[in-house]
Amino acid sequence: MNKKTIMVADDDSEVLDTVSTLLELFGYDVIQAKDGLDAIAKYKEYKPRLIFLDIKMPKLDGYETFFELEKRFSMSKIIFMTAHADYTKWKEVKAKKALELIEKPFSAEKLRELAKKFYPKK
Repeated sequence: MNKKTIMVADDDSEVLDTVSTLLELFGYDVIQAKDGLDAIAKYKEYKPRLIFLDIKMPKLDGYETFFELEKRFSMSKIIFMTAHADYTKWKEVKAKKALELIEKPFSAEKLRELAKKFYPKK
């Protein structure tokens, strides 16, 4: 992967594939992760510049994944996604520079807007 890479981490394969496909159509290279542990392993390998990270996932949820990435790496930008309005730790991760929290379902235009805002292509 090159340095124009975005990771999408979500345990729902339909959401994972849809978000990934849209980002690819917008011109980004995409890495998929099926849960928090997978996201950490793939982050270590590929160092994506932007991550769309689901909050509710098995093994490690999005918040736990965020804190682990923060502890281990100088991490990239993270946008949280949720279908369950789980804001329990949002203030804490926002204070540590998480970018956004978006609720599923979201539009393709919203996805494009966020990718462009936080990872503009040159």
